[in-house]
This record gives sequence, structure tokens and C-alpha cells, in this order.
Amino acid sequence: MLERHGTPPVIAGFTYLSDLGAGGYSTVYLFEQQMPRREVAVKVMNADVEDRTASRFESEANLMARVSSHPAILSIYGAGVSTDGHPFLVMEYCPPPQLGAILRQGALNVGEALSIAIQIAGAVETAHRAGIVHRDIKPANILFTTYRRPVLSDFGISAMSGPEGSEELRGMSVPWAPPEQLVGMRSANPASDVYSLGATTFAMLTGRSPFEVDGAPDVYELSRRIVKDPLPPLGRQDAPPSLHRVLSVAMDKNPESRYPTALAFARALQQVQAELDLPITTVDLFHEAEATTARPQRPEEEDEATHMGVFSRVEITSDGMAMRVDDSPGPQLPRPIGYDEESEEEAAPARESRWRLVVAIVAGLVLVALVIGAIVVAQQRESAGGNSTFQTIAPPKVSPVEAAVEPPTNLRGEVEEDGSVVFTWDAPSPEWKGSYLYREVVPGEKTDVEPTKTTTASIPARSGRTCLEVSAVRDDGKSSPSVTACIDTP
Repeated sequence: MLERHGTPPVIAGFTYLSDLGAGGYSTVYLFEQQMPRREVAVKVMNADVEDRTASRFESEANLMARVSSHPAILSIYGAGVSTDGHPFLVMEYCPPPQLGAILRQGALNVGEALSIAIQIAGAVETAHRAGIVHRDIKPANILFTTYRRPVLSDFGISAMSGPEGSEELRGMSVPWAPPEQLVGMRSANPASDVYSLGATTFAMLTGRSPFEVDGAPDVYELSRRIVKDPLPPLGRQDAPPSLHRVLSVAMDKNPESRYPTALAFARALQQVQAELDLPITTVDLFHEAEATTARPQRPEEEDEATHMGVFSRVEITSDGMAMRVDDSPGPQLPRPIGYDEESEEEAAPARESRWRLVVAIVAGLVLVALVIGAIVVAQQRESAGGNSTFQTIAPPKVSPVEAAVEPPTNLRGEVEEDGSVVFTWDAPSPEWKGSYLYREVVPGEKTDVEPTKTTTASIPARSGRTCLEVSAVRDDGKSSPSVTACIDTP
């Protein structure tokens, strides 16, 4: 990991709060936006605007702006250049821990793993429909909003999908990379994202990447297993065989044998939810405005776009009488040829009465047909054992707000004689049964997140000021917003 370059940038309308982390070409800070007042994450490029990699940063901003309105994609609020010439992105702030840190504690329950995977699949499908391949889907890039909703982040190495060989697959992490990347395939393909999402789902169910083994990681041996070995079993009795089969398809060695879309993968996971009698998670997808807004009719379409019930100009009835109808749109009754047009006003009441009778008869027939159809469908579902349909997807039974986890309370620190600082805190509630994640907060450094079952943590004292950040993690894997406390240290 590269250290960040320089001090936090000066951005008009924003106040620096703390460092959040640093990567290969950027640093992420926590800022407070003044108007509207809110905490935001600001990603600042280490190089200045004249650097060649600035175009990559601009590309990330444009890619995220195309899809960031999706509820499972990290929102981008704006972009610009700081006073010292560094490009930056202003993004939604998601408090730690991210999914990768949570999984270091252990696997999630099957229900939550399926729900997260389906929500992220909707984000991936939306990106693909916009022509964007993420290329780095992994637990560390799945964050959680303050409402504990998962969002996909870090489109820094994303690319527009194009012809075979037009884009290089670079930068992805080996444990989550598909076999074709490891053997040198150079195209940005949605099938690669399907594989990585499948690998991330496997990790949520096992607490580790699919081909990870105990001991020190060997990138070459890991790559060999990804390319050659079959998918290992999940190793948990609460996961049905169908779930392993779904993951095996998503992570097939041959990209053409995987689910053709992220949406198809999501539908397969929904089938597993139905099999386990779990709430069916919604797949959020972008809908074109044309799908819900009527457009003006073109002249060449007028003849084809007639309304049901409009008769042709001349019809021969069963008794051989020639009948004529108006060219005006809408349901009409036929009239005999030779009909006196001037008597139209006198005949109007009778025609209206006949038309009402026709409408009443048609409405009655439609109602009967609907009732019979509903009975038949109900009988078919009952005889089929209650198989679910996903034409209408029900939302989860528990809303994100109801599922929120309260943070620890009364976080405080005390300097010990040996030079360490012992931080203690209180549980979110008297009946609390979960655990905690904590990390030291050091400006300019990305520190490790540590799990603990206790309500205390000891860290070495730093010169001037020592800070700790703590969040609570429930047994089902849901975590709280973090709380931070600092103590002056010599």
C-alpha cells in the first residue's frame, strides 16, 4: 500500500474530519459537507491533474455517475479539483466495517448471504446494461450504508465492455478472479463479473474465498486451483445442495457455461430462497422512461395502432346486410349503407342505449373469464406444490431500519503505566450477545480491523493523541455504525 501524498486537500464547502484509507493511486478522507450538512467520503487522486492517470480518475467519476442512483451502488455526489490541483470525488460515506472485515470474523447465515448477493447482482446487472464491467467484485468492495444496505463500490478499474481483446483485465484480486483472467484473457466481459460475484457469495457462506486453504497464501498455487480444481463444497448443513449447484454454474471454468447475466444468477438465488421458505429479495433494475411514458404516434403507425372494437369500414352481416362504420377512433356500432347522415342526431339516443348494452355484456364476460382464470391458476399452483413465481418480487419482510444494530456506548480510554492505552466500552444493550470490531485511527494510515468478544482493547500509545474506532456486530453478521474516542497521550 502506498502512503498518501501530502496533507488533506482544501476543498471549498467541506471540512476535513479524518483519514479513511489509502490505495495505489488515491486516498479517501472523511469530510463534512457544509451545504447540505452531512458526512461524505472524498476520494482524492495522489497525482495532480496533469498526470497521465488523471484520465483514469475522470473515467471512474463518469462511470459511477451513470449508475450510482442504483440503491445497491455507492452514490457519487460530485467531483472537482482541489485548490492544490488534485482531482477528487465526493461520495456517500458508509461507516465500517465493509463486508471483507465482517467475513474475517466468520461466515454469514444463509438468508443474509443470499439477500446481499441478490441486491449486489441487481447492481451488477444495471452496470452491465449501461455497458460497464466492474472487474473487481470482492467482499472488500461491498460496503454498507447507515441503513445497513449493501452497496457496490470502487469502480476504479471498471471498463466499458467492447469487442474481444479491446480491454485489458487488470488489477483484480487473485482470490476473486475468474480463470480466464489468470490465463491471460484480455477482454472486459460481464461473465467475469458473474464469476467474481459467485466467489463473493461463496465467501459469505464460508468466511473465505472459494479456493483458499489454511496456511500462508501462495498466489501461484491459488491461481492453479482456481484454473484447475472443482468448486469445493460449502461444508454447512443449512445450505441445500441446490445452492452449491447455483454457485458451480456461476463459477464455471468456461465463461460461456456460466449464467448469461447477473440477473439470471440473481433469479437462481431467489429460487433457493423460495426453497428455504425465506423472504424473496427484490432485484432492483433500471427502467427506461419509454417503458412507462406514452410516445406520440407516428403517421405511418396509425393504421396498425387501431383500438380493439373498431370495425372495418364496410361489413356484411349474417343476414346479408352491408354495414358501415365511422373512421373516428374508439368502439362504434355498424350502420346500414344508405343510412341518413342527417338523422344522426335523432338516432343518437337509441345508438347510445345499444352501445351501453354491448359494453355491459362484454364487461360481464371479461369478469367471468377473470374469475375462472384465477381459479385455474390457483389449482395449478396448489397441484404443483406451491412453486414460486418471480414475475412480482416481494420485498424483504424486515426493513433496513428495523434491522439496524445499535453501536457500543460510553467508549473511553485510559493510559497505563506500561505506555499502552486501554479503551473500554459498554454493550449496545443489556441483552447484547454479539461481538465487536475495533481499529486504531491514525491519520494518513490504513489500520487493520480486529475482532473481539470483550468490551476492551489495548493498543500502544502514540505521541500526542491516540484514537480508537469500535462497532458492534450482531450474531447474524449485521454491524452497527462505528463510534470513535480519542485520548491525549504523552
